[in-house]
Amino acid sequence: MPRGLPRGVSLFENVYRLWEHYGRQPRRSELALSPSEISQSPYLRRFGSWTKALQKFIEFANTDELVANVNSLKGSNTEEKRPRDPSLRLRFRVLQRDRFTCQACGASPAKQIGVELHVDHIMPWSKGGATTFENLRTLCSRCNLGRGNDNA
Repeated sequence: MPRGLPRGVSLFENVYRLWEHYGRQPRRSELALSPSEISQSPYLRRFGSWTKALQKFIEFANTDELVANVNSLKGSNTEEKRPRDPSLRLRFRVLQRDRFTCQACGASPAKQIGVELHVDHIMPWSKGGATTFENLRTLCSRCNLGRGNDNA
């Protein structure tokens, strides 16, 4: 972990948190504001510029698909059970696919202050739903609250 970073927070996790918070690509100036836990200096040291840091983040977010394809080529007959919580990459890809907008009501943090987005299983985990790109969707906290393990 680079020096000066809060314990447990990576550069990419911080970018993801900002992207989710604003519902769009974060600006360099927003690194100085909450909810960012990392200033711009570590990004400049590690990547040389904010633009290069964002490019590397996108590459990182898109490599999950490559890893899945490599694992499928290994020839394993038993399907690997994915964890309940989606990875950072998978969460970002779902949010990006859904344009950082609630799929039930259309709410977006880019349009409305205070909207919090969740990545939710379509077929609930408790009923055998997999943590896959196809079985995840973006919901705002209001639409996701109280849903429980229904199939809607």
